[in-house]
Amino acid sequence: MATRQELLSAREQLRAAISGAEEWQESYKASPKTFKQLLALEASLETATGEYLHDLSIRAAESVDWKQYRASIKADAGPVANNDDPVWKEEQILLTAAVIDIITDLVATGAMAGETLYGIPTGYSTLEFASLDEAIMHAARKHTAQMVSNVTDTTRKLIRESVAKSIALGETADFATVRLMNVIDNPIRAQLIALTEPVNAYQTGLKHYAVQTGAKEKTWDGLKGACQICSPLIGKTVPIDELFILANGRELDRPAGHPRCRCSLIYSY
Repeated sequence: MATRQELLSAREQLRAAISGAEEWQESYKASPKTFKQLLALEASLETATGEYLHDLSIRAAESVDWKQYRASIKADAGPVANNDDPVWKEEQILLTAAVIDIITDLVATGAMAGETLYGIPTGYSTLEFASLDEAIMHAARKHTAQMVSNVTDTTRKLIRESVAKSIALGETADFATVRLMNVIDNPIRAQLIALTEPVNAYQTGLKHYAVQTGAKEKTWDGLKGACQICSPLIGKTVPIDELFILANGRELDRPAGHPRCRCSLIYSY
């Protein structure tokens, strides 16, 4: 019988194959090596995030004061608050440990793809960082911290909503616990994260490459069938440090513009 790790590994290979068959903006495929690596890392991130959420679903029950929960049902009170922040600081540490290496590799993969696309070797410069490698490490830490913060905030929100629903339905603490675990252990959520964050990290690495090698402008490049959020930006060129404004009003430096976004940027020298 296959072990859990063997099953997860097989699933990653299948996920990478499925993702590779989907539509991507052509620059991602310019280097088969980096595209293959991007797909593998995307699948690895889904596994790492899914395993973290699975384990968190067991710990999530500890973030609820069940004595207060029972009192809330009797008093018809509002949702039970999460436990103290130290609980969630520890969760941030655990999630960071689970994804930091994958995010770092994704940022590095974007930078490597830049060399294939533009053919300009990287080296030392007068920028804030002495080399691209140092910039990659810094960008990966920053990107991971933002991702972890977003995931943790959403998790806390989901717990509050789950407990509030259980209170409204008059469920016992046991039923509320089962509901809560099912809400947190959500493979669809892990997949959504894994179909968004890899493009964010990859494009971060590509941007650092472009800055390091002297690019001056960037042009939004997307698929012909791009969504209504991104399609108005296709072909738009701005200075390299200027923000793009999506159709929904959101400002951002580079793709991904939304979950499952496959847009990219073209840099001009």
